[in-house]
Amino acid sequence: MARVRSPNYPSLSLPSAIEAARKIYDKEHTHKADPEVMAKALGYSGMNGASATALSALKKYGLLLDEGKQLKISSDALTILVDPKDSVERAKLIVKAAFSPQLFSDLNEQYGETVPSDENMRAYLLKRAFSPSTVDAPIRAYRETMELVSGVKKLYDQTAQGQEMQDDPLASEQQREPTRNPGGGAPSKQYQSSVNPSMRQDVFSIEEGAVTIEWPAALSVESLKDIEDWLTIVKRKISRSVQKPEADGKPEAEE
Repeated sequence: MARVRSPNYPSLSLPSAIEAARKIYDKEHTHKADPEVMAKALGYSGMNGASATALSALKKYGLLLDEGKQLKISSDALTILVDPKDSVERAKLIVKAAFSPQLFSDLNEQYGETVPSDENMRAYLLKRAFSPSTVDAPIRAYRETMELVSGVKKLYDQTAQGQEMQDDPLASEQQREPTRNPGGGAPSKQYQSSVNPSMRQDVFSIEEGAVTIEWPAALSVESLKDIEDWLTIVKRKISRSVQKPEADGKPEAEE
């Protein structure tokens, strides 16, 4: 009976492919080299089925380029490897690489940015002639790739929002939504931090001055609970600064 062969897909997730590209870059920088040399940089003894599959995955993501019979690190891969992690250009190239494999581009078109269940993707891939024995591998690779995409897209989406606020002062003021002061004083203002676009800030005005708090734009449920516990401690510390009047009218600091 003829063996069922699944359609082409990258054997590595994008995070794993980037780490593999880093190993090649550390050894060969941006120089052209034979595939066997590249395979050895990845820790293989030479060209074989496993090393050829790994190099093929890097090419599918656009991290390696064919140069005749040789290979070299692409300019996109170089930017991903050397730019700081908060680089918007790096983030955009990661997203570009993620959907360079045709299968991942098709999955993204089918499901959008929200990754469905494994069962859902398994049914979709089996209908596309994937073998039941291999169908879980591309599902894992795609899920890990989309986790990376989700993280970096937040970075450049937030940066783009911050840039719009800088370019349009009126829009910036409109996005600074005031929060009603329960004490009847001046309202507080909540807005994106001008120093770090991934942070949010709230400034609360009181008679004695302003109280400022800053927090990450994206929080987990666990982190929110930690912040609530911390705010309880902060409240206790602040209470030590509260002054109450003495009988003669002079203020006295609370113990």
